[in-house]
Amino acid sequence: MSTLSLVPLFWFAGGCGLLWLFHARTLIRLWREPALAAPVVIVESDDWGPGPVEDAEVLDRITGLLAGIRDSAGGAPVMTLGVVLGKPDGAAILADDCGAYHRSTLDEPRYAPIVAAIMRGCAEGVFALQRHGLEHCWPDSLLGQARRDAGLRAWLADPGARSEALPPALQSRWVDAAVLPSRALQEAEIRAAVIEEAVLFRRVFGDAPEVAVPNTFVWDDVVERAWADSGVRWVVTCGRRYEGRAADGRLLPASSRILNGQPGSGGVGYVVRDVYFEPIRGHRAEQVWRAVDEHVAVARPTLLETHRESFIAAPEVREACLAELGRALEGLRQRHPDIRFLSTAALAEAMHLPGSPFLLTGRLRRFCVFLRRLLAEPVLVRALKLSGLRFVLPPLVRILSRV
Repeated sequence: MSTLSLVPLFWFAGGCGLLWLFHARTLIRLWREPALAAPVVIVESDDWGPGPVEDAEVLDRITGLLAGIRDSAGGAPVMTLGVVLGKPDGAAILADDCGAYHRSTLDEPRYAPIVAAIMRGCAEGVFALQRHGLEHCWPDSLLGQARRDAGLRAWLADPGARSEALPPALQSRWVDAAVLPSRALQEAEIRAAVIEEAVLFRRVFGDAPEVAVPNTFVWDDVVERAWADSGVRWVVTCGRRYEGRAADGRLLPASSRILNGQPGSGGVGYVVRDVYFEPIRGHRAEQVWRAVDEHVAVARPTLLETHRESFIAAPEVREACLAELGRALEGLRQRHPDIRFLSTAALAEAMHLPGSPFLLTGRLRRFCVFLRRLLAEPVLVRALKLSGLRFVLPPLVRILSRV
């Protein structure tokens, strides 16, 4: 073999070496991330909690819609409900001139129809509960801003006010956003709040969920450890963790990149939810289908992020949103006959169970997935281009896939 013919081999080996030198940690994590053998899709819907009795009717409509769709194993799509157990009692807070916090919680008789509708969906196997906070704000942050913000006091004065209308910074429960930039909460405060939530969950629903969804994806290690100590095993993330709000109320830069199955503090494990599907904002089924195709290529689950707001709008808008959700799920079933619908907790368990039928087997198949993940990883784009691997890996993947 001539020296000239060895140049491409040396070049390829050098590119791999440099990639390992500068991104070894990322490469190891991509290899260790669980690889799924079949498409898995979950609908995750946040912010359900106290509201008018009409919310119960909507929840029953969603139950009927989901129960009418089945995967190849006979399972119905699961919508996880990120439950907010309470809301500020605006009238009582204003009566105290914003000097003390008062809340209204799901265990009050007026919310019994909503709780009953949630329980019916759980019994049908189409709802799964997740912790999303006792309320969608930190109480002292709300009080601090309400004392100087007439608009926030007007929100408190509205009996039908929803947490979705709060300023974004206030919706981050696990930081003190009374004054921006936000400050970290004391550990004792966090632990007391987590325990209070768990107790109320058990009182309302009979148990506290093992899955938690951080409000606006702002949380830290202290919150994780408190969750773990109260029974949380899995934390839903957007693939990033944010730990505060800047002076303008925006999220601070992400502190870390997160992959499925990655461990967190206190022994919790992460599940990534990174597909936004909000019909009320114009998102359509075609976007879901494309996202699932992309996730299937890298053997990852697809968790769709949606919120209560898409299903509590005016009747004609609500009906359109429900129809679009149904169209998205039916289309997935037709495009992926082997699709599986699971709850987030069931998915997390499957990803951590050795020998699970949901996991891809065979080193060659997993290696093909690994290469596709390299090509799709944002942090590696520049390194792959500079090394030339960006042009070599795609044909290699195609060859290995045929083998």
